Amino acid sequence: MSSTLWTWERCGDQILSLKNRLGFSDDICFLHLCVAEDGNICDLLKDCMVHSPESIYWILTHYARAVEEPHTHELVPYDKLPGGYAFFGAFQQLTIYPLIDAFGENCSLFATCSQYFKGEPKQYGDCSYTIPALPLIPITITLWQKSDEFDARCSVFYDSSASHYLPTEDLAHLGALLSQRLIAACEVIP
Repeated sequence: MSSTLWTWERCGDQILSLKNRLGFSDDICFLHLCVAEDGNICDLLKDCMVHSPESIYWILTHYARAVEEPHTHELVPYDKLPGGYAFFGAFQQLTIYPLIDAFGENCSLFATCSQYFKGEPKQYGDCSYTIPALPLIPITITLWQKSDEFDARCSVFYDSSASHYLPTEDLAHLGALLSQRLIAACEVIP
């Protein structure tokens, strides 16, 4: 990703156009990241500023181009999204494996962190939550906790409408961002 392409000067107007549309209110906040009028991004989770906002600008710029579509409530794994098979190895490395490492032996910690991001419990696996990664892009994460017989497993699903909001590669980055935010919440939540 080119840092000269994803700058506030190039992306700011599109990102600010998200105010009061595509699920945002007057504030452009998601996953406890809030974008200010000048492009600074405050990380409310860590109580600091984001120093490299390019990937957030990238995701929000593409999201701002979307037209609202209703959710289908059909869950689709990443590799079944259009072209998702091509990025699935990277998706596993950046999204799924870190979640297994962090929560594979502690579903209650996963539940606490998911609820911190307004996740809603679901009845899949040993523990499952649907979290609004962006206001209109829910991501469902299902964990099967490590046992004496089986290793921990994790599946990540998107509503099939997600492809109307972001390209598949961006959805991978959004999944990785959600994974990072859940793991960072472990350090903050008592």
